[in-house]
Amino acid sequence: MPPEVNPIETSTMIALAGEVLSSNKYRVARDLTDVGRVGDDALLAEDEFSVVSVVAFETWPQLVESWSEAQADLVELLSRRLARSAPKAWDGYLVLFCAGEPLDRHEMVEIERDTTRVRKIVATGSMLRTSADVARTLDLLLPLGLPASSEAARDVLEGLPDLLKDFAEPASVRVVVDAFRAIEPPLDRLHSHRGGL
Repeated sequence: MPPEVNPIETSTMIALAGEVLSSNKYRVARDLTDVGRVGDDALLAEDEFSVVSVVAFETWPQLVESWSEAQADLVELLSRRLARSAPKAWDGYLVLFCAGEPLDRHEMVEIERDTTRVRKIVATGSMLRTSADVARTLDLLLPLGLPASSEAARDVLEGLPDLLKDFAEPASVRVVVDAFRAIEPPLDRLHSHRGGL
């Protein structure tokens, strides 16, 4: 049995989150004198599209007790600094990290599903064991890595038969891809390929 890996410390979670966000063109602020209710293990980040507050807690009961205050801080900041008509005023994210595990998984899901004021992302101890885990949690907030050229996009199509081999016959997927490239109806080509079925 492999040794159990402990979750990373809350201060490390915040530092890693700051690195990930800043390397993806977010402006990151660790001085949160503007927002008084959250503790030291927090940061604010902003890019041209959204504002993100990341707050880390040691235990699940601390998170349950304080997440609404962290949300109130973010909402207050958004309303104070952005006009109501600004797109970013409606694109706030609260990322809640917790070194501990939730006492009730349902409670965690309920927090994430509560989108009444801002969207929430919750990650707990078992999900936060490495720096890659922190980065993976923040993936939802990062720009999509788009192909640099149309040639790179074609590689995606080339890989489809292999990616879908558990769900569809690779030769049939190849027929559909070829029809797509030729700007022809895929179902007609597929029908012909299967012998008029």
